[in-house]
Amino acid sequence: MVRKKNIERRVCRRFVAELPLELITPEFKIKTSTRNISISGVYCGIDKFIPVGTKCRIAVEIEVRQNKYKQPVKKKIYCAGEIVRIVPAQKRKDRGFYTAGIVFSDIEPADQEVLAQFVHLKNLKEAKELKKMYLRLKDMAARLVEVEECHPTAEHFRKVIFRAIEELDAAAHILDYEINELKNLE
Repeated sequence: MVRKKNIERRVCRRFVAELPLELITPEFKIKTSTRNISISGVYCGIDKFIPVGTKCRIAVEIEVRQNKYKQPVKKKIYCAGEIVRIVPAQKRKDRGFYTAGIVFSDIEPADQEVLAQFVHLKNLKEAKELKKMYLRLKDMAARLVEVEECHPTAEHFRKVIFRAIEELDAAAHILDYEINELKNLE
């Protein structure tokens, strides 16, 4: 059987987040930060080659709210992990540099809940940001109608933005539904 390269195997949505991260094995301890995170794992940069399949302990520090009225607090999550991907990212004069994909395993239910809350809040924040971008685009379209009267190329911009808004209008109600559902989970 021929195995295709670069097949997407992730099943959980990833979020860009730079969080303090430690990878610990009997041979080494690496301090780095995440590039992205999901419920099932992290992607990070490291300065040491670690073979795929290497098991390690992971400590990642995330910020969560105890409830929607309190300030965020920092929590450290500890779990086992396994290197599932290692790629040379770039060569530096003094050392090699790699990116690594690590899948979580053996995570305590309380830590899993903290991680789920963090991902939930990231998802809500991104959905709200998308909604703001959509509303700004609609404001730009209204402003272009005004500018079109005095500038000859504004008509072209207005047509392009109106086409984009037509496509986004179809998805905007889905975004509103997602925001409401996520707020209800808080």
